[in-house]
Amino acid sequence: MELITNGSMRSRLTDWLFDAILRGDLAPGARIVEGKLAHQLGVAQTTLREALQELEHQGLLTKSQRRGNFVIKLTVKDMEDIYVVRRELEPIAAALAHQRMTAKDYQELTRIMEDMRLAGTRKEYIQVLKLDMLFHQTIWRFSGNHSVERALNAVSPPGFAYYMIRISDGVVYDLEKDFEEHQALLEALKKGGPAEVRETFRLMLETFAEQDVEYLRAADSKQSAVAAKKGHKRAGAGLAS
Repeated sequence: MELITNGSMRSRLTDWLFDAILRGDLAPGARIVEGKLAHQLGVAQTTLREALQELEHQGLLTKSQRRGNFVIKLTVKDMEDIYVVRRELEPIAAALAHQRMTAKDYQELTRIMEDMRLAGTRKEYIQVLKLDMLFHQTIWRFSGNHSVERALNAVSPPGFAYYMIRISDGVVYDLEKDFEEHQALLEALKKGGPAEVRETFRLMLETFAEQDVEYLRAADSKQSAVAAKKGHKRAGAGLAS
């Protein structure tokens, strides 16, 4: 792993760890040994611990009192739970944002989308994910409802991180499809009434949920098949000996 240099503070280290999770350098379910990782990165263990706490608050790490920190590994139930919240709250946030947004706000969302497209053409997928998340977080912020914004920020990051891990795992990223989906959300915000905005966001989130849950089910089945195959090989080797 590369050293964190140039007088890095906790925020810089948090960003690096976030990216490491998205790249798969810190794999889902991996245990993080604080002392070892702090030595590898050339940072104080207390600084690392603060960064890990921030990632825990973002839902990207889980902590066991006896075993330490682990990179989150989403189950199908976890993903379904995330979308239960997003399907209820994000359409509300979008409808509220629609009633408050100014021309400057729409320009900000358009700029984020343009940056997403540029990052996608360059295959900078971590940046694509960050901008994707920023697009949604910006809408939540524009809602003006801090309770809704906090709730969405509390539950959503693991789902976005999982999306990046999918891409890193070899799933083909469809830039045009992704851009068109976000364009549809932006157009609804610009031209629809509150009810239309809510329905557009609800339907899009249904699509996202179906895709992510189905992929997780397929990944679980693949892992189970691999584990079973290894078990058969071990059993065969035992009989042969």
